[in-house]
Amino acid sequence: MKRFNKHTLVVGSARSGTSWLSENMAKVFRYRMLFEPEHTDNTKQGHLVADQMITNKNQDNYTEGLRYLQRVLSNRVDSDWIAQNSNRTYKRHLWPFIPKHFVIKLVRGNLLAPFISQYFEIPVVHVVRHPLEVIKSQQRVRFPWLYDLSYFLKQEELIDIIYNKYDINIKDFIHKSKVEILALRWCIENVVVLEDLKAGQSDQYHVVKHEDLRKDVEVYKALCQTLGIEVLGHIDNEYKKPSTKAHPKSSVRGGLELDNLSEVELENIKVVLDQFNQSLYSL
Repeated sequence: MKRFNKHTLVVGSARSGTSWLSENMAKVFRYRMLFEPEHTDNTKQGHLVADQMITNKNQDNYTEGLRYLQRVLSNRVDSDWIAQNSNRTYKRHLWPFIPKHFVIKLVRGNLLAPFISQYFEIPVVHVVRHPLEVIKSQQRVRFPWLYDLSYFLKQEELIDIIYNKYDINIKDFIHKSKVEILALRWCIENVVVLEDLKAGQSDQYHVVKHEDLRKDVEVYKALCQTLGIEVLGHIDNEYKKPSTKAHPKSSVRGGLELDNLSEVELENIKVVLDQFNQSLYSL
């Protein structure tokens, strides 16, 4: 199998700061960002990656997905969506001799990230952000796929893990509120991945909190050193800028970040987080 030794995978729940981090990484000259190749509406085969929990047990049934991932990592998928942060003039984004490093950013790839890291031997950066901040931001953007549980419900192994350990039936959430669904999604993408798939136990898998990154550029520089990637010369200035995907009302754009969760919603979210024994953040 082809070795992918100039790649970094950045994953995290949507609105966790993955765009901001990956954009800063990809600002280095001749670094190229591959943006959300798992998007189910804007890519032809993104559904093969989105919300898929692949392990050594079920990888034999994932041949089509592996072929797609190999094409993505080999820079062989011609997509304006994936290449939106690249120079697409004369299809330069596909020229093989230009990129020195690829930064692949996924927001529906958390469940798959441990397998990608192990199978392709690619370092992963898993960005975690406080669940209440994530859910508030998700409620602002309201991407339809955030509330779609269908990909999870097709995976018996995932359903069994969540039911047997946390006594939660994913099917019950079909009729629950939107914020409860978002809380479930956050727990699957973070608690299940880190606790049950043991992602953080690999030397290639780096878990970092968005809050720690935002408040100290030295945390970012140390991360890049660990990954063996370059740091932009004027990163101290670029670091203060918001992501191109930041919501207009986000505080990082200078807006007033209103608390748009009611007391009832907050309580419902906390119930779900408590069921998963979430210990990454205090609530």
